Amino acid sequence: MGHDAGTVHTLRLVNDSAYRARLVADPKAVLCEESGHHPVQDFAVEAVEQRDDTLVILLPARPEDGEDFGERLTEVSQRVYDVLFSSGVGGFLIPDDRLKWVLRDIRSSWAARAASEE
Repeated sequence: MGHDAGTVHTLRLVNDSAYRARLVADPKAVLCEESGHHPVQDFAVEAVEQRDDTLVILLPARPEDGEDFGERLTEVSQRVYDVLFSSGVGGFLIPDDRLKWVLRDIRSSWAARAASEE
């Protein structure tokens, strides 16, 4: 029985230490390489290795000078958290709608590439 692209990717992250190191070192390049999708938008990707003994605190961006704090609080509290699996393994924090679509396009390309390799 075959696995979906997300499961295959997670298994690779667990079992292939060289791949995992590459993903941590340059996650944007690896995501684009794996998916075959190279967005024209300027954005960055950070990968944080989860550890059993560590809580990870994601700090929201500071408000810009003169920005309304209430608006910033609403924006931050309504961020999209995209967890890939119900077990909580892997996932993305998507800070704005523009990047939600970038990730969707990367995933669509990734799934299409995985399907064509079957």
